[in-house]
Amino acid sequence: MKRLVGWLVAVVALVVVAVVADRVTVRAAENGAVKAFEQQADDVSGAQIDILGFPFLTQLAGGELDHVTGSADTASFGGYAVSDVQVEAHGVGTSEPYTVASGTASGVIATSSLQEVVREQSGLDVELTTDGDALGVGLAVLGLDLTVDVVPRVAGPDTLGVDVQAVRTGLGVVSVDDLPAGIAGALEDLRVPLDLPEGVALESVAVADDGVRVGVSGTDVAAGNLVAS
Repeated sequence: MKRLVGWLVAVVALVVVAVVADRVTVRAAENGAVKAFEQQADDVSGAQIDILGFPFLTQLAGGELDHVTGSADTASFGGYAVSDVQVEAHGVGTSEPYTVASGTASGVIATSSLQEVVREQSGLDVELTTDGDALGVGLAVLGLDLTVDVVPRVAGPDTLGVDVQAVRTGLGVVSVDDLPAGIAGALEDLRVPLDLPEGVALESVAVADDGVRVGVSGTDVAAGNLVAS
């Protein structure tokens, strides 16, 4: 009986050591991935990477991580500075080019960045704000201050568009049809292009407190292309 108990204790001890070694290794890998990410992309701050699934060492030996999540306070994606970045990836290769089999990501493009695009495309001196699920495009027409509410939408796999919803003045809400034709057309034709890598497409757009949150999905994408976008 004593031999049996001793054998069981030894087995349990080995299992504990194996689990501890696995967790230590995965934490080291996560920290190394964060450092490599921040070195390749200077505009990244507050990055965090979590490798999920157990055991990690067997995934590493198999050359593919089942499930990886990540986040960052700030980063660059699609040609814009983004904040509150959230990433979820499945089937991540452990050797170059570190291909992601499938994944999703989202981040908030600030209103200041979008405002520059709106000004360039429309030729109008506008001020962009957020108001619930709409963006407020403030401008002056014939000495009258107007706010045109537009709702962002997916206009293509790499393009964000808007739908004009309402026009507000100090006297109340007026019809979109009452806008001068040039202004109405300029706002309705607005397009915000995203510089997305091959295999990644825009999936969702929603107004956030300080900008517009864009969501993308991708398949068979090299991680290096994501960092460089």
